[in-house]
Amino acid sequence: MREVIRVSAKRSLRERKFIKAYVENGGNATEAYLAVNPKVKRDSARVLGARLLAKVNVSVSELLDGLGVTDTYLGKILKEGLEASKVVSVVPIPPKPGKEGSPDLPEAGSKNVEFIDIPDYNVRVKYLDMAYKLKGKYKEEEKEGEGLKLEPLRVIIRSDGKDKKRED
Repeated sequence: MREVIRVSAKRSLRERKFIKAYVENGGNATEAYLAVNPKVKRDSARVLGARLLAKVNVSVSELLDGLGVTDTYLGKILKEGLEASKVVSVVPIPPKPGKEGSPDLPEAGSKNVEFIDIPDYNVRVKYLDMAYKLKGKYKEEEKEGEGLKLEPLRVIIRSDGKDKKRED
């Protein structure tokens, strides 16, 4: 089955072909350039592929979409992660001790191991964190020094009895 790779129509035909080949070649610009222009030497394709890649500025979103990692697919995986569970083995403890061979608790002395599914909260919280990040629910963190507004410092220097104003 062939994947459908969608590329923005704002680009030229040459650029669209290059991006498609870039995705198909696993992100190798040299191989992508050679696929689009097979008569070019490999050394030239390395340089020209890098230049064309810098020019087209392929976004990570476009690459992921081309590889089949669409928003729908990510939503499905995210939903599975939010419902994650793990299997644990449990040795049930009988409610009261029984004698072996006793008719009331015939398996009281034996050890049975059962497996049960329980929610995996460690995994769920990681998926929940990623979901919040994707939805933009976290408040933007202020970068160091951004919240402060600095005004120019005015210094008065005395020399020869005259006052001079200087801005630094």
